[in-house]
Amino acid sequence: MSLEFLVIALLAISILTNLTVEGIKKIADKKEKDYSANVLAAITSVVISVAVSVGYLVWTETAFNAKIAVELIALMYLSFLVATNGYDKVIQAITQIKEARKVK
Repeated sequence: MSLEFLVIALLAISILTNLTVEGIKKIADKKEKDYSANVLAAITSVVISVAVSVGYLVWTETAFNAKIAVELIALMYLSFLVATNGYDKVIQAITQIKEARKVK
């Protein structure tokens, strides 16, 4: 697995995680269910990372070995960090932009 793929996969996972979490949140809000956005984002990022990793291994017909396992675990961990750290900041920025528009 190349570093280029790792970066592109991390970007794709980040985008998919944010979109998926927003969709799940809308469904949960309609059903009036309680949830933690950070936990939801973390779980979603790991699930999407696993799916992307499996897809990569199947697509490239790569044999699963220790090196690939370490790289995939690193991808899952990095996507978890991006989802939990970046998610709050993005939501906070959107909220601030919406509030600034209401003030004008």
